[in-house]
Amino acid sequence: MKIQAILDSLKLPLPRERAKSVRDIDYDRLVGMGYDTILFDYDNTLATWRSQFDMRNREIIESLLERGLKVAVVTNAPYERVKHMKEFFSNRVKLYHSMKKPSTRELMRVLKELESKPEKAVIIGDLFLTDIIAGNRMGMYTIMVKPAISKEAAFYQKMGGFVTIAAYTVFFYTIGWFFRIIELINPHLFVDDISDVDFEQLKEAGYELVILDFDNTLEPWGSDELSKERELLIRRIQLVGLKIVIISNGRRLRLRNIEAFVPGVEIISEARKPLPRKARKYLNRKGIKPYHSVVIGDQLFTDILMGNLLGAFTIKVNPISEKEFYWTRMMRKIEKLFLRFIKRKTALEEIRR
Repeated sequence: MKIQAILDSLKLPLPRERAKSVRDIDYDRLVGMGYDTILFDYDNTLATWRSQFDMRNREIIESLLERGLKVAVVTNAPYERVKHMKEFFSNRVKLYHSMKKPSTRELMRVLKELESKPEKAVIIGDLFLTDIIAGNRMGMYTIMVKPAISKEAAFYQKMGGFVTIAAYTVFFYTIGWFFRIIELINPHLFVDDISDVDFEQLKEAGYELVILDFDNTLEPWGSDELSKERELLIRRIQLVGLKIVIISNGRRLRLRNIEAFVPGVEIISEARKPLPRKARKYLNRKGIKPYHSVVIGDQLFTDILMGNLLGAFTIKVNPISEKEFYWTRMMRKIEKLFLRFIKRKTALEEIRR
């Protein structure tokens, strides 16, 4: 328990994602994932340190408000620093000051006043030691941006931004990289077999596409045909209203006969997972957002890693058989090691749209 507590503490400074600025964040994706509250830090996030609001960010905030999202500024700075924002947004953007981040006490009060839940909230800031740690402690989605430093900024302001970036870089490439790998291979859900997946619930949650692995997910490794049982399963998924594509690292020559068993299901072979290139290309061609897709596979370092890099909902199934490619057998040993650090989730408690 003590070791797990230490590991959880070391993960706190790691953001869920990073961006150059608040203008480079994919807010459409956040909305699609079900978030309804956006909390912005102020200094070096919406403005350079101790400066007026950066008007380039006004359009972003206006668009969020127009979409019905709750928007607030949560800063450790005094009220005098941010009160001028009322000129632009009136009371539509709530201003909270003296937050004492990374303490979560004031942030909890903010969410209560906004009538928002932590799991539906995003916090965006430039400091991993305050904004990101506070957000992660509360279970919010955390995004770290580079400090907003203008060319006209004083030397000490530029130096402060450089130190912030340097400190995070050192942390990420020493301790942080290990937890980043764990995050990327951590599926959203574990099930024993693909037949145990509740596809009706996935459809109700707003998902459109299911990306299936083939070897040891649908059929034993090396199979060149689809069993009647799996054929019926695929048809049932289609009847639910979900599209299906099979993306495999297997050779085209072996998998080409499978298409005859599953009309309407495209098979992409030699995909070179975990690289998401072919999967992303398919999604772009079909006009489907990654966060509206589900990836199901038996391997953490190919299927799940690809899905998480893609931004999809990922489901890990147990391999059907022990017969596998020799390289896969080696990776299974590494999987066992990493599984010790992964918290297994075995129920669809709440799937975000």
